[in-house]
Amino acid sequence: MKVICNNDKNRPNEVPMNRWVKKDVEYTIRSICFLTIQNLYGCKLEEINNDDLFPYTFFALDRFGISQSEIVSLVEENDLVLEEI
Repeated sequence: MKVICNNDKNRPNEVPMNRWVKKDVEYTIRSICFLTIQNLYGCKLEEINNDDLFPYTFFALDRFGISQSEIVSLVEENDLVLEEI
């Protein structure tokens, strides 16, 4: 699923800049998990692999919003119905 980063704040010092998300950049989610210790959903991205940066292997899902290109794709595939209001 294509998403846009809407929050790149509060990067942990242990995560290098080149392995951190950037605001307004589109990413592809490859997996989503519920992180019980943090009590939130996290995701892994195709474009950034932080698997070796435990405990910073996931990005908080609320850092992202669905991209317009993803909405168009879902509509074209009839997986999403848009209504005009």
